Amino acid sequence: MITFLRLMLQGAYRNFVRIVLKADRATSLEIRNKVLTLSVPAWETVLDEMCIGCGGCAKVCPTQAITMVKLEKPVEIAEGYMREQVPRIDLTKCIFCLNCHDFCPIYSVFGEAAPIHARDVGSPKLTLREILKKPIRAPPEKIEELKKLIPPETVEFLRGGKK
Repeated sequence: MITFLRLMLQGAYRNFVRIVLKADRATSLEIRNKVLTLSVPAWETVLDEMCIGCGGCAKVCPTQAITMVKLEKPVEIAEGYMREQVPRIDLTKCIFCLNCHDFCPIYSVFGEAAPIHARDVGSPKLTLREILKKPIRAPPEKIEELKKLIPPETVEFLRGGKK
């Protein structure tokens, strides 16, 4: 009985310290106040300098939280390829399913330029121009298989020919 009473008193004391004295607070008062006043800054969701403007992220978004915004001045990101739009994510609609990240060919949505789920894990070390300059290696049989799916003018463009 004494052990039970001691456990109850210890529990009551711990709860009193937690509630009244806020002894086990995990966040600082500054962060807590930002959360309570809804003034926590949103993290960067789209790396504009990495985005190619394809619009794939907007097409796969299940909540239509992503809209493509036209740029005032288009940017040439590779010879013959212009980026004319970039995605903007409405975080009040976003459910953080990360379909946009998985679908993005450059992984410029939600963080790192890599095929991982990036919840603010860092910034990319490469620029889009550097990524596009890297050669793509594939077995010859795979290349022949892809040629059947891609229009001939696109294949010529990818080899460095004219549009």
